[in-house]
Amino acid sequence: MTGPVRVGLIIGQLTTGGAEGQLWLLCRALDRACFHLTVYCLSEQTAPYGEQIAASGIPVRVVSGGRLARVQALRSWLAADRIHVVHAWLFIANSFAWLANYGTRRALVTSARNCKQQGRVLDCVNRRAFHASTAIVVNSETVGTYIAKHYAAPRERLRVVYNGVDTQRFHPLVPASATASLGPIVTVGRLVPQKNHALFLRAAQRLAGEIPGVRFVIVGDGPLRASLAAQALRLGISDRVDFAGERSDVSELLRGASVFWLTSRWEGLPNVVLEALASGVPVVATDVGGTRELVRAGVEGFVVASEDHDAFVRHSRALLNDGALRQRFREAARARAEEFSVGQMVGAFARLYEAVA
Repeated sequence: MTGPVRVGLIIGQLTTGGAEGQLWLLCRALDRACFHLTVYCLSEQTAPYGEQIAASGIPVRVVSGGRLARVQALRSWLAADRIHVVHAWLFIANSFAWLANYGTRRALVTSARNCKQQGRVLDCVNRRAFHASTAIVVNSETVGTYIAKHYAAPRERLRVVYNGVDTQRFHPLVPASATASLGPIVTVGRLVPQKNHALFLRAAQRLAGEIPGVRFVIVGDGPLRASLAAQALRLGISDRVDFAGERSDVSELLRGASVFWLTSRWEGLPNVVLEALASGVPVVATDVGGTRELVRAGVEGFVVASEDHDAFVRHSRALLNDGALRQRFREAARARAEEFSVGQMVGAFARLYEAVA
């Protein structure tokens, strides 16, 4: 092959989300002299990342219509753009990429980014897509094990590429040695059942009863906002909990936090945990997805069983009451984040694209 490797990145939408953000980081940092990227979005939901990607000089093709029409349009675009490597970013994109690429000699890279089955039809199509893939990208060892078990994905084709975190955007507010004051306990995520904010509030009630003045911030919005606000009122902590909604200053909010909580029921490799670590914030998180691959218990934070609000309270109480312990965890958290830089993620994808092309 002569000239840059032409890579087609296929994704369902370019709205605010973990996978979408990772795709934008890749587009922003991959060497344009070696790789020519085109992004194919399978819906008209392109804000905010579609505009940012297009502004950076990378073509963004909106592929809309019915399922068959989108497969046909995508197949035509891949040929017209002379794509060498097709890379689907999520379960839905896997199905469209496999069908659009069927019968060609292009390399097909599929992805799995969380530990959750998608439903009978989509699961069946993804099994076929995984078996037709040149390589299958997973963002943690745990996700790889999951799809090998539930989707019969060929283990020899699995490639672990950990998510990257922008360590320039997410960083401690001041040198760690100067951070002595207590900030709030923060979580970031859509207000949906997956994130299990009800557990967050139960733990918050317990901790509020033990540590006067501790406050809690829930960043994000979603269909459960009203019911969660009602729960906080019933628990008697509505004056301690700030439902901050969607925010553009998440990095600043994290820099002011003392502890980060992740109460999710399932994940792949949670970007918000990486962002908290990069901000120098100790993490207490449920043992879901690849979280254990990010947070080493007793070093940067603690990984606890799902629904164990007692563990959230116990570990957070220890951190809030001991400035020296909190300081040690803050320094370890930032150091850990450096191991998951954007550079390591981009380098892994570059090597993969070169190999399969």
